[in-house]
Amino acid sequence: MTEPTAPRHRRWSARRLLAVGVVLLVFAVVTPWLNRKALVREALTGWLKGRGVASHVEVKAFGPTRFTAGLRIGPADNPILTVDEADVGYRLTIHGIVVDSVDLQRPALRAALHDGRLSVGSLDPLIREFLSRPPRPDAPKPKITIEGGRLSLATDYGALDLTADAAVEDGRLRRLTAVTAPARLAGPGFAAELGQASVNLVVRGDRADIRFDAPLKTAGAGDARMRQARLRLAVQAPYPDMARGRVDGAVAANASLAAASAEMDGRSVDRPAVTATFKGTAKGGLADLALAGVAAADLRTAGAQGPGMRAGAAHIALRAEDARWTRDGGDRASGQITLSAEAADAEASGLRIATAAATAKGAVSANRAGLRGDLAVTADGHAAWRGLGPARGDDAPSLAALKQAAAGFRFGAQDVRVSLADVGVTVALPRPARLTPDRGGRVELAGRGRSPVFGPDGGAFRLTASGGGLPRVEADVARFALAGDRLTARGHIKAGDLAFGVVRGGGIDAAGTLAMAGGRLTFTASDCAAFAAARLEFGANDARDVSGRFCPTGGPLASFAGGDWRAQGRAEGVAATIPFLQARATGGVARVSASGHGARPTADIAIETARIEDTAPKPRFNPLSLTGQANLTGDVWRADFDTALPGGLHVAHAHLAHDSLTGGGVEIETGELRFAAGGLQPGAISPLAQAVGSPAEGRVVFKGRFDWNAQEVTSSGRLEIPRLDFQSAAGRVENLSGVLDFSSLAPLEAAADQDLHIARLDAVVPVTDIDARFTVAGEMLRVAGGEATVGGGKVRVEKLDVPFDPTAAMTGVLLVDGVQLHDIVEASPFGDRVELDARVSGRLPFTATGDQVRVTGGELKAIAPGRLSIDRAAIMGVQAAGAMAAPGTGGPVSPNDTFTDFAYQAMEHLAFDTLEASIASRDDGRLGVLFHIVGKFDPPKHQEIRLPLMDLIRRKFLGRKLPLPSGTGVNLTLDTTLNLDDLLADYGDYRRLHGSGAVQPQRLSIGDEMTETTP
Repeated sequence: MTEPTAPRHRRWSARRLLAVGVVLLVFAVVTPWLNRKALVREALTGWLKGRGVASHVEVKAFGPTRFTAGLRIGPADNPILTVDEADVGYRLTIHGIVVDSVDLQRPALRAALHDGRLSVGSLDPLIREFLSRPPRPDAPKPKITIEGGRLSLATDYGALDLTADAAVEDGRLRRLTAVTAPARLAGPGFAAELGQASVNLVVRGDRADIRFDAPLKTAGAGDARMRQARLRLAVQAPYPDMARGRVDGAVAANASLAAASAEMDGRSVDRPAVTATFKGTAKGGLADLALAGVAAADLRTAGAQGPGMRAGAAHIALRAEDARWTRDGGDRASGQITLSAEAADAEASGLRIATAAATAKGAVSANRAGLRGDLAVTADGHAAWRGLGPARGDDAPSLAALKQAAAGFRFGAQDVRVSLADVGVTVALPRPARLTPDRGGRVELAGRGRSPVFGPDGGAFRLTASGGGLPRVEADVARFALAGDRLTARGHIKAGDLAFGVVRGGGIDAAGTLAMAGGRLTFTASDCAAFAAARLEFGANDARDVSGRFCPTGGPLASFAGGDWRAQGRAEGVAATIPFLQARATGGVARVSASGHGARPTADIAIETARIEDTAPKPRFNPLSLTGQANLTGDVWRADFDTALPGGLHVAHAHLAHDSLTGGGVEIETGELRFAAGGLQPGAISPLAQAVGSPAEGRVVFKGRFDWNAQEVTSSGRLEIPRLDFQSAAGRVENLSGVLDFSSLAPLEAAADQDLHIARLDAVVPVTDIDARFTVAGEMLRVAGGEATVGGGKVRVEKLDVPFDPTAAMTGVLLVDGVQLHDIVEASPFGDRVELDARVSGRLPFTATGDQVRVTGGELKAIAPGRLSIDRAAIMGVQAAGAMAAPGTGGPVSPNDTFTDFAYQAMEHLAFDTLEASIASRDDGRLGVLFHIVGKFDPPKHQEIRLPLMDLIRRKFLGRKLPLPSGTGVNLTLDTTLNLDDLLADYGDYRRLHGSGAVQPQRLSIGDEMTETTP
């Protein structure tokens, strides 16, 4: 059976149409598929072009679930972004295309960071567009992988090149490995040369582990520099919850920075290394993030050096058990810290610290305003200070003690209170800080009331030192300040037991400012500084009991640096005793400039005035004023002085030269001193010239010298007297002349056997041609020989010791040879009652003290006949004893009034052949004279007795006054006394009233007992 032809044709046409449709569908699908890369390329580049971004896309593969292409954005010769291969995995959903993964191979991005803003050139608008449309929170988050990525970042400080691999899953960075190429960065105030730095980040669960390692060949900011440094950071922290914007969880961080060296302000540190750790928790968002936990830091250095300083190893450790930091209300940090520090072998400005350790505990806080805290600090160590220079064999004791103490000492302080505030650091000392030298002694630093020792407004303290040979010091510092390496202290200081230079047992009391900087110590006084010294050491010629005031004249009074010292000012009220001169200086005023190194000082002293007083037991000179100039160079003093009387009259010039090694001397020369009535008088210069009464006229010249060495002091001098007239206690002296050589001036001693001559002495009777040979021995004038012409005879000195002390006794023996006593008695106060014509010789030992004279064992004997006449009114209580007979009669007669009258008559006109007198002072001070006189009654008119025989037989003449017959023999022993003290006093008054008439004392009494016998 066969089918009909028409249906068969219709079936073919349907199949044909279906085939054509399929072909067309396949063509419609296959044609875009075959051109899919071009379509994608054109779509992507067109989209970028529409946004003004030039680009080039090379589609390598495009399928229903994956897209692979190469990408360049930006000009071909300077692209902004290139990706060698971007592989995008995606899938189609009813909501559209969902990207599941993005894998970028060797992407390279070029960007710039200027003024803190990041720019990627023509991509900036596109980035802002994407950032303005953040993805939906529920939008799937693709997995992003970057392999071999590179970032070229241009900054204001230099270019950075970074290569990185990274992985992002579920919107979180899961892995990052980045390495920077070496780079140089520089900007205002800083510069750095970076090595290859690396960053590694790994996220496991909700924890992120970050490690950063950056080598720094050099890095610097301001004056600070580091070389060959390395910065490392390791952090374990919670990954930020981006949805909530918070970071909550445990945090552990470790950081370290180590360098081969670091430099600042010309100082360098060897191998500094810092480590810091934190273990705690983080809580909060970016605006209020807070950290709490335990923080620690550790700094170590191998050494340090710089101008004037060096240091060995040092270690500082810091630990905070409750460290807290928060951004809430501004960055703030706080904690209870423990800080410890150790250092060894450090030296700066002459201070060498062998070991030192310190700990500090307390609460601290910090914010943008600054650092605050209250700490309790304990410190101790061992150190030495070389600011006084090395020890020398010739160092003065105080300087040697200071150097010994500074050569090694321990220091310690307990419970030092340190307060940190915005205005600065404040230090207080509830307990004294101590410095203990190795060789003994103690120095203490204590607080002053409630004032801090150190603070922004200054500090105050009290400093004491004693023991171990150290000077005794008490310092009250009202203000103390430390700025950089400069220290200043203003206050009051007392010091004793000082021994430096030539000073021994010195002391000072001063107020002012002490400053130390750069190893130099200075003291600037606010007023005169009182000083004293037990002695100034010049060998055998020390000065003692020195005192005075040292006043500023502009600039420091004293300074010390490197063993050098300097003092400059004005000395006032200076006093000193000079034993070897037996003198004392008071009221001294001088300009002083002194300096030295060790024990070799130099000095210039201009003496404006000083009072020189004699301290000898028997003063040699009256107070004098002194001016002059003294200079010290090395070990040699040279000085020139001029002395004057208080009225200004120049007396003497002195030149001094002293070598501290060998000794020295001083020469004294008066030149010619002229004495005149109404002008200069010897007594104005020397108490020894008290015997030289006014008015004195004449000329003298004195030259003397003192010489000394370490063992002894010697002195000598010469007084030349060409002529000197003066009033003495004995009368006017005319033409005293001679030369006095002194073998010693302290004590005053004259050479033996020297001669003085006096032409005339107007005494009771004129004495002429007086020659004396004498020696000054100790404190007296010893006359060993001499004679004077008196009354036609001679008075010689057998021995005479005249002390210079007017209160001491003068002793001597006078030899009388043929002296006529007539004129002496005539000139005496009893010359109107006694006449004596006798030439006598004898010996008179005596002692004289003041106005009192005592004679012991004196003997006088007439060497020729003479006469004696005594007015009976001058004789009191005379009693005749023995017998008297008229010529041609014999037999004794009992004494009665008649015979007493005979005795009076015999004394009135007695011619003697023998006169002997024994002279001795009695205990009551009266001078006893025992006369033995043999002679006869020889009145000027012949006398005889005429009596009736019966009166003679009956003795009726007895009791009657009868004339003593001429020629009656007399053998008379007369024991009488004189009130010699009153006699001499009256005679002194008479001499002082010379020119007036003779004065006859009313109280003169002579007599006691008389015995007469006939031959």
